[in-house]
Amino acid sequence: MPSELNEKSPIGSPLSPDTPILLILLGASNLSRGCFAFARHMKTCLHPRKVEVLIASGPGRAYYASGGLLNVSYPPICTSDIFEVARNKSESGCQVVALVTDIGNDIMYGVSAEQVIETVQQVFDKLQSLNAEIFYTTLPVAFEKGVHPIWFYILRSVLLPFSRVSYSEATGGIIEVNRFLKESAGRYGHLISEMDRYLGFDEIHYGWLRAHSAWSHVAKVMLGTLGVDMAHEISLPEMIKSYWDEVRQVVGSDMMGFKKKNPEQF
Repeated sequence: MPSELNEKSPIGSPLSPDTPILLILLGASNLSRGCFAFARHMKTCLHPRKVEVLIASGPGRAYYASGGLLNVSYPPICTSDIFEVARNKSESGCQVVALVTDIGNDIMYGVSAEQVIETVQQVFDKLQSLNAEIFYTTLPVAFEKGVHPIWFYILRSVLLPFSRVSYSEATGGIIEVNRFLKESAGRYGHLISEMDRYLGFDEIHYGWLRAHSAWSHVAKVMLGTLGVDMAHEISLPEMIKSYWDEVRQVVGSDMMGFKKKNPEQF
């Protein structure tokens, strides 16, 4: 049975207070909403270490396929320039710490489970070549157990109206990808479990009143593995500010082009 990491079983060597950190965050809508609060929180907890953050995220973003929402189409994470920039920065001797999350949009874009698994393996390989400490999450387990087909098609129509992936194709793909992710725990990185308890009514995104707890859980697992205590959790007001930061970026930068994209965003 694959081992899953939780906040009570930290592994790895503790970080020196002088060790600079390069934090790489990869994901889609959940990360897009929470990355601002999460990055600020990690910088606070890792102080006095110097922390640089690189983020590849966005609503509807995928790892193999191009995807997004409305008039925004984000490039695939697997081919993003974030890895080349991270490689250049890692040569300075920093500790690379990576989070790979929101895996699954590819399935709804019609990408086969086999291709999704191969792409995620490529992402893991690129991060391992940077000697990164890798953390990742599974796809929502609720879809493994089988949400009601009517609810599935409602969500598909609202979130991905152009998708034609069937209920059986989606659930079958999720089961297969999750099996790979669970079996890869310890081989590619640290599997962060128990994230489904923070999901909202749609069983996909973290609930508005739970997201701060979800990202606090992720931070606690990652920091515990690095041998760093987390003095406090992310607060609800901090998460609300993160939502606002996301709106400003997605609307002002990605959609309208009024606001210049932050250099750490890819």
